[in-house]
Amino acid sequence: MFYKDKSSLFRFSVPLLPKPQPSALPLRVVDALQELAAVPPVAPDIHAPRPALAASVEAVLARLASWSSDFAAGSAPSTVKAVRSDWTQYLAWCEATGATPLPASVDQLEAFLTAAIDKGRKRATVDRYLYTVGLVHIAAGLPSPSKDPDWPVKWKKLIRRLKSTGGHARKQAGELDSAGVETILATLSDSPRDLRDAALLAIASDTLCRESELVAICVEHLHHNRRRNTWSLHVPFSKTNQDGAAPDYRFVSLETIARVRAWQAAANITDGALFRPLGGRPKVTGGPAEAMLPQEVARIFRRRAKAAGLEHAGTISGHSARIGSANDLAEHGATGTQIQQAGGWKTDRMVTYYTRRSLAGANAMADLRAPARSAAVKDT
Repeated sequence: MFYKDKSSLFRFSVPLLPKPQPSALPLRVVDALQELAAVPPVAPDIHAPRPALAASVEAVLARLASWSSDFAAGSAPSTVKAVRSDWTQYLAWCEATGATPLPASVDQLEAFLTAAIDKGRKRATVDRYLYTVGLVHIAAGLPSPSKDPDWPVKWKKLIRRLKSTGGHARKQAGELDSAGVETILATLSDSPRDLRDAALLAIASDTLCRESELVAICVEHLHHNRRRNTWSLHVPFSKTNQDGAAPDYRFVSLETIARVRAWQAAANITDGALFRPLGGRPKVTGGPAEAMLPQEVARIFRRRAKAAGLEHAGTISGHSARIGSANDLAEHGATGTQIQQAGGWKTDRMVTYYTRRSLAGANAMADLRAPARSAAVKDT
């Protein structure tokens, strides 16, 4: 198998590469590199950052092939899709500009991200592009341009450029707090579809689970503490606990359990996947019950919010109940660490981001103004 560019200036052999495991979504990092037509995938005169790593093109591609298979097998499908998409965008830019993808210099990475910003890409997308390019470089045994000492200054320039184009602000999904959830639940009947959606929304509000975690819930994951008459949900795997090493149990209210049991009775579900599609896609026969797809969660939440007349229904996503419950907790006086534990966040960074509006009314300035406000009320 050979790569040959249009001008025939580069020619080298590429070893046969192992295919990803059939059960894993393919990452296609190496496949995409081999499909390049205008530029070589790897510069012929590369130098490995460590002497122990061979610096040939063949060695780089072989390392990437092995890593790609492991990464795809050990990552969530959504993560694999995101990395594959971002890598495709980077390679398309490389072909358009005549840049060799690997290894990229600091200036090349800056030029790629600048082009993305000028196309209107938002901060979250630019962050992902940066992560993916660095990730593949490290996996290939090459120095990542984002780890270069000159990169922090380049990154500050890009942030300023994002601000000037309006792409710096992150677009947050609309909240589904407890009041919004109750408004929706009050509109639902006892039809099977309504019972399912009520149980889904209630358990999302209680547990702060992500879309992928909600559709992965099985009946067996619900646990009853008979001594205290309380319920919890075991989340075996999550975005921040992909190997399942950290025990993760979330609170489930008795009211939510009642909604779950009503849905189970209507759908005759005794084990396996709890949230299943109704109509539409054909069911699997003779095998495990088919669960809903993660993207169906957002559609259900948005449709139910619109039907209930919520003003911000158009901004609702599959994470809206997660965001709403985080703000409910913040306004109830929960600490950042408590909210982090309730929602399975790895750090409190995203907790602070999601709850910044709620916490604005409970910060040091609010405490400073409180006595003066109380005095003004008494004088009226």
